[in-house]
Amino acid sequence: MSESRPTMFNPSQGLSHSFSMASLAEGSSEPISEAEEINEMKSLTEMGNKAMQIRDYTEAIKHYDEALEIDDRNVEVLNARLLAFLEMKDFQMALKDAEYWISLDSDSAEAFRLLGIILVELDRAGDALNAFLTALDLDPERADEMTTYIATVSTFFCEIPKDVLKKIKGMDPYKKLSEVGVCLFHSKHYDLAIKILEAAQKFETNQKGITMRVLLTMANSFSALKKNEQAINLYQECLVTAMATHEQIYQTKSLVNIATLYLEMKDTHQAIVYYEKLLDLEAEISEEAGSEENFPDFWTKELQCGLHLNLSIAYKSIGNMAYAERHAMKYVKLLEKFGIDGRAKSESYHNTGMLNEILGNFNEALKHYSMYLKVCKQSGDKKGMAQAYGCLGSVYAAIRNWQLSITYHEQHIAMAKKFSDPKMLVIAYEMMADTYMVKEDYERAIENYNQMLNSCIRTDYRAKSMAFCKMGNAYRDLKKDQYAIGFYEQASNLAEDFDYVDILTMCHYNLACIKRHSKQMMEIEEARKYFEKLIPLFETKIREHRDEDTYCPSEYHEQLRECYDGIQNVLCKMGNKEECLQYAEAYRKRYITQIKGHPVSFINYGPQTDFWAVDRMSRLVNEQNAAVVYYSVLSHRVLSWVFVPGSGLVRFYSGKSADVEDMEERIQICLDGMKNAPDWKTMQNVCEDRCLPLRNAQLQYTRRRNLGLGKDVKQKDSNKDLSEEGTPNKILFNLLLAPVEDILMKLPLKSHLIIIPDKNLYNCPFGMLQDWNARYLCDRFHLTLLPSLFALEKVINNEVNYMKAQDDLDFERSQTRNGGINKVLAQMVMTNAVSPDMESENTHDTYDLRMTANPRLLTSMMGTLPASANSNKGDNNLDEKIPSTQHSPRGGLSSKKPLPGIVSHNTSNKYRSQIGCPLPMEKMLNSHTYTTLTNRTSTGTDITSSTLCITSYQQICDTDTCVVFGNPKLPEKLLLHDCEWRPSDVYLPAANRELRAVSSYLSVDPITGPDATKEKFKSSVENATVIHLASHGCWKEGYLVFTPGEIKLQSGPPQQSSYILTLEDILHLKLRAKIVVLNVGYGPNRSKECIPPGFALPSAFLNAGAQCVLVSMWPLPNIAMEKFYYHFYTTLHKGALVTDALGAGIKGLRADERFKDPFYWSAWILIGKDVNINLIQIQHAMLDQTLNKTEKELEEESGKELLNPKNVLPIVPTREDNLTTLQECLASLLLHHKGQPEVIPKLIDLLDSALKRLHTEENNRQTTRLPDCVIQSSKAMEMLRLLGFHFQAKGTSLTNPYVVYPHWNKDELLIPSYDALRAILDICHDVDCVQAINDMLPLNQDNISLLVDVLALTKHASDVQLKVTDLSVRPLWQNGKIKNVLTATGFHQIGLLLNFNKTPSQKQLLTAVLQFMLSVSAYKSQVLLYRLDVNLLGKSSASKNGGAPEFSKLPSLTPVILPRNQKLGFSLSDSLSNLTDYRLRMSTPWLSRPEKPEEMGEKIKLARSKSDVDEEFKDHMERAKTWHQITVIAQEDDLKANENLAQYGRPRTTPTKVKVRPGSTASQQRTPVKKERLLVIPEVDQRRDYAGFLLQQRIDNIDVRHKTEVMKLYLPYIQTTPSS
Repeated sequence: MSESRPTMFNPSQGLSHSFSMASLAEGSSEPISEAEEINEMKSLTEMGNKAMQIRDYTEAIKHYDEALEIDDRNVEVLNARLLAFLEMKDFQMALKDAEYWISLDSDSAEAFRLLGIILVELDRAGDALNAFLTALDLDPERADEMTTYIATVSTFFCEIPKDVLKKIKGMDPYKKLSEVGVCLFHSKHYDLAIKILEAAQKFETNQKGITMRVLLTMANSFSALKKNEQAINLYQECLVTAMATHEQIYQTKSLVNIATLYLEMKDTHQAIVYYEKLLDLEAEISEEAGSEENFPDFWTKELQCGLHLNLSIAYKSIGNMAYAERHAMKYVKLLEKFGIDGRAKSESYHNTGMLNEILGNFNEALKHYSMYLKVCKQSGDKKGMAQAYGCLGSVYAAIRNWQLSITYHEQHIAMAKKFSDPKMLVIAYEMMADTYMVKEDYERAIENYNQMLNSCIRTDYRAKSMAFCKMGNAYRDLKKDQYAIGFYEQASNLAEDFDYVDILTMCHYNLACIKRHSKQMMEIEEARKYFEKLIPLFETKIREHRDEDTYCPSEYHEQLRECYDGIQNVLCKMGNKEECLQYAEAYRKRYITQIKGHPVSFINYGPQTDFWAVDRMSRLVNEQNAAVVYYSVLSHRVLSWVFVPGSGLVRFYSGKSADVEDMEERIQICLDGMKNAPDWKTMQNVCEDRCLPLRNAQLQYTRRRNLGLGKDVKQKDSNKDLSEEGTPNKILFNLLLAPVEDILMKLPLKSHLIIIPDKNLYNCPFGMLQDWNARYLCDRFHLTLLPSLFALEKVINNEVNYMKAQDDLDFERSQTRNGGINKVLAQMVMTNAVSPDMESENTHDTYDLRMTANPRLLTSMMGTLPASANSNKGDNNLDEKIPSTQHSPRGGLSSKKPLPGIVSHNTSNKYRSQIGCPLPMEKMLNSHTYTTLTNRTSTGTDITSSTLCITSYQQICDTDTCVVFGNPKLPEKLLLHDCEWRPSDVYLPAANRELRAVSSYLSVDPITGPDATKEKFKSSVENATVIHLASHGCWKEGYLVFTPGEIKLQSGPPQQSSYILTLEDILHLKLRAKIVVLNVGYGPNRSKECIPPGFALPSAFLNAGAQCVLVSMWPLPNIAMEKFYYHFYTTLHKGALVTDALGAGIKGLRADERFKDPFYWSAWILIGKDVNINLIQIQHAMLDQTLNKTEKELEEESGKELLNPKNVLPIVPTREDNLTTLQECLASLLLHHKGQPEVIPKLIDLLDSALKRLHTEENNRQTTRLPDCVIQSSKAMEMLRLLGFHFQAKGTSLTNPYVVYPHWNKDELLIPSYDALRAILDICHDVDCVQAINDMLPLNQDNISLLVDVLALTKHASDVQLKVTDLSVRPLWQNGKIKNVLTATGFHQIGLLLNFNKTPSQKQLLTAVLQFMLSVSAYKSQVLLYRLDVNLLGKSSASKNGGAPEFSKLPSLTPVILPRNQKLGFSLSDSLSNLTDYRLRMSTPWLSRPEKPEEMGEKIKLARSKSDVDEEFKDHMERAKTWHQITVIAQEDDLKANENLAQYGRPRTTPTKVKVRPGSTASQQRTPVKKERLLVIPEVDQRRDYAGFLLQQRIDNIDVRHKTEVMKLYLPYIQTTPSS
């Protein structure tokens, strides 16, 4: 090394610094002066320098030594001596001088440079490199020299290519260091590379390419040193730079490395995020390249294949099997495309087959496993072949092909033995044993598990633990519990020692399930502890899978159910009946709360306070009038609890069966015996098929077929003979009702009874159970069923809400009956004025108008109350006479806060002496002029009249309606469960006949055929009281079928979402129905299908607001159903309880000889709460609604006020209201754009012209004709009218009118509409996004704000990682419709992370959706489309702006509101959007008292504001008139020009042929076909009148807005008392 060492020291450089320092010479006998000392130092230094020049280094060192003896801190002399030592090759002495120099001056770059030279000579290259780096840091001006030293020293550690060495000399320092750092990295000197590259980073440069190379090399170095966090930070910095410079190769390298590091750190979710970004980059490269042949070299086929392989593995590890399978399939296709064979190809088939097996796609799994076997045979991979045999055996076991399954497993075992591979042999025996377990051949399963255990190597403790556990499972199924416990304990010990959490959990679960049946208290207590740990564990796992939207194994749900049953069994044995009930109810809640989209989250199980206490259950029962019998079916017993209103929990009973008998199986045998049809063959022809195919229908068919072909299949004995115990009816009565019969007998006849069943009791016809006197339960009680007490609480709340709505309606009618005077009293202040200094007075007494018999007397009293009423005595007397009470929502009285804004008489008189006495209140209100001499209307409303003011007398009718819906029109084939479905009955004749009959009973028109769409159903049932539905459906999946939408955005069969109503959709409905009748989901070929536990479909309707649901538990003949419905609805006609109507329907069936068998009439059950329904009242309400609708239509057509006078000020919609209307129009335009592609471009042109005309009036002289396509679009016309457009007919033609553009943009809707239409043109290319946005709109402003924030953050801040649990994201992601929009835009969930696919198309779509949402937002700024401003983020709404401002009071003014459609309880806190409902009268007692200076200032401020408003609207009025004049003149000029042109003709070129009308003669002039007739005088007058009408309409609009603005100024001064 020393021979090839480069020369580091150049003597010609000389001294670089010059310093001097005064000191005392040591050893001198006499002190010398400082001047003499300095002179001596100079002399010695000069002598040393002369010696250096003649190369006498020894003499030079001598002089330097003497000089340093005078001043040893003189760095100039020290530097000279150090150079002399270097010349003499005395590096040790030079090193000492250099170190001493650094100790004196640590900031000396020269000292570190010389130190580096010395260290190189001493073969200490690493320290030398650090010295040079320090020198570079201290003296950047000498960067070129220092970097040369660094590059030279680096050759000691790595071999720098000769061509690089040549280039280094001409490089700048930054590039020089980067090259050296890269060379050091390649030589695996990672620490040195990091140091040099960190030094390079300190240089300021614009060389982005070198910068990225430096960052990437540094990150690679940190990664090699396992410093992953630092490496990731540098990779991300490199990625940002690469994205800014569009360097795709550096983007690729950074993304690959970041994803790899996250995988090493076990952060799979983040790894997936960066792999997905690689996919986005691939899409960008593909778009730029055009074809794969033009892909850049760095984007290799290995990279493409590896990307999808890694994504498949990563998604599988987090449980997202669907995405894992998708990428696995892409990986397989890429391998086939690139012709890559060998192990990679075989493993790809293996991985894809395994994922399909997990997802239950067994046909696909067989296909890929077969390909795996084939490829392994071709490549000679024997072990792969063995593994393929085992996989095929498992799949054939899943489809119950036992012969092929066992054959493949035996082949797997044989090959494993042949290879002497212990691990493979263990897997082979385990797979064989698992197959025997599925086959229920437990003895052979145990044999194979034993073989598995014996084949385990000594250190394979996991396999041993798993073998013990599975042997325990086999022995447990054989009912050999002691053997099973022994194996479970061995497995548990091993799992605990080696921390196998999953196996330990499995062992504890099975041990608990066995020990719950023990008779020893110690084992029972042990089982309880296990269950208390397992329940929250399984709940957490299920919740995590739900929150992360990943695949959740069905075993978790089954094990959780067993745990709940087990702990109930244990608590029952321990006598803890209340806690047992708590666990039973906790599991029943899950039937509702686990429905996707339910707002109630999972329950946190920990302390017992998280459960419903029994006291709460008792209080809930006491709130209604029905006794409750609560059942829980366990393995060997049935638990019963009885609640009685007023008494609480009165009975707990545990009915135990034989230890060897399964209670659920026993009940099922009885139910099967009760549900056997008398003539099932006939049922095939008399029962209509309304079933949907199940999700796993094909799998079930395959299994049945394979089991039928099998020869050694054990037939399960499921038909035990229970005839010795009696009939099924008697057995069930003795089991379920006999233990509580003594309580039921004490209940009054026909009292209400609610039964809450469990498991297969959900299909028990409780009504047909007979007591010892042969009385049916349905004859003794008003019987209803519910899935849980949680559901009971919901239906009680539904009933309360319905009663509250009726109470409010009755009260509103009572107010209208009194001419609206009560509302006046409730909304205005009883004092005449209150000064600002009186606001701190005590709370004023108030009156409850509902408790006042005659409000007019109250009004008169207020004007005549004597002043002496101000005394305390008068106060007390008044309080005694008029209590401050208020009606509760259910009609009772409650001592809540009184109505605001009504001050008592004593307070009024108290203020009189202070503020003067204005006009009497009764005179101002004219209350003495009201009369009610007219007759009542049909709804009980008096038409009140007055001599001085107009009163409101509008009829208020009920909103009750009936809806009969079903028999949808279906195409021949549809998509269902991603498969093609061909309905057996496209048209349902029985359903159509049923719907027509029911509609005749309810006096409504049925909604069937093409009209029976999903959207129509949602809109129709919102206000319905009675809903009857007959259609296809599925009880298990919770699906209802409707007619697919007419507009198809995609080719092929209709998508499932277009015609299926799911449970989630039902939950989002807002129902007020008293009853929902469902006749769906049954068919003759699915006789054994029943309603699943929990009543999923009826429970969804109850949760949406319905009070009860009527269903049939099994299919019945069509004629029997029609007969039942006749009696059912006939009974409800004049008013009856639903259970009475149900009894009447059953009685009608029992009276018919054809249907007297209990099978026909016992299937009907009522789920929910028994309610009273009067169809006559509902029909009367529908008649009133029809009359109101007809009257409104007639008023709109005639323009006359027939009955109800309009408001003095028409309601001016707010900006939010206008934006909601705009959203509806835009949604329709977006959906219809595919069929009418020319409408939106024409609308954009119209809006563009409107905006230009607002700024340049000259443009308004140009006429515009309305295009035909816009006229044909109703929503386009509605949108134009909303924006202020009007239209004027052209000549005799009414088809192509002129466009009268808006004269102002008062509501600021033109630009948002223009932007939204532009965004639609970009959105319409994505079909899924179009459909999702159409389903989502209209959206409230709060959700729009949240959605805009998410889109803006994603667009402008890609480094911000959103999560679905974020407060701003959670409401959006939990809303199914908004989630669909986000998904269609490019978002998808990765665990709890919300990732966006930034492909070019998705980014363009994101921008378009963001622009669209900003356009319909009332609060968000368009700035967010171009940049991110954190000040603009957050939920912007009117509520965010705070409450109403404080206004000073005006005691000298007495503003009063006249009665005019007022709302009860007006206060300043009301939205100012409703100000147009009020009419103001102002009384000014100017001479009563002088106003204070503060009031005068407020008056002046008010007057100025009023003047500004008047001036503003005066300008608007003038502009409207001028605008109209210009527009009309332009149209007239256009007409005149056309007339002149027609009169004089165009310049003739060649004669043209014109078509003429037939029938002309020589004496009759020929008439051209296209000749326009001239307007006659009446038509001319009509056109002129219409032009005047348009002008007057605009003037009226300006006037209304002017009055509204004035009202906004004055109304705040009306509220003179604080509202409560």
